[in-house]
Amino acid sequence: MKNTMIVEFDVEEVCQLAGLQRTYLIEIVAHGIVEPHGERPENWRFDQRSLHLLRRAARLSRELELDWTGVALAIDLLDELERLRSENSHLRRRLGRFEQD
Repeated sequence: MKNTMIVEFDVEEVCQLAGLQRTYLIEIVAHGIVEPHGERPENWRFDQRSLHLLRRAARLSRELELDWTGVALAIDLLDELERLRSENSHLRRRLGRFEQD
């Protein structure tokens, strides 16, 4: 049996690690970019995946000068692009097996 350690961060920790102000974090959650565990900000907990998304959101906002709505859209589009690239790669490998015959 494999032991998996789940690391969670509270609001203060995740803000510090992601380089975000608390007000920005609340806006990011309101736009659905991340979904914390817990009902209210004082109870919110974030996992490693959420921390990664928060860092990505902060970088997109800063580098592309996007508002949080734009960041949410950009993340959705980038995720879709990655999914399509993966699917394309998979289909090319399958097609390659037929072309070799």
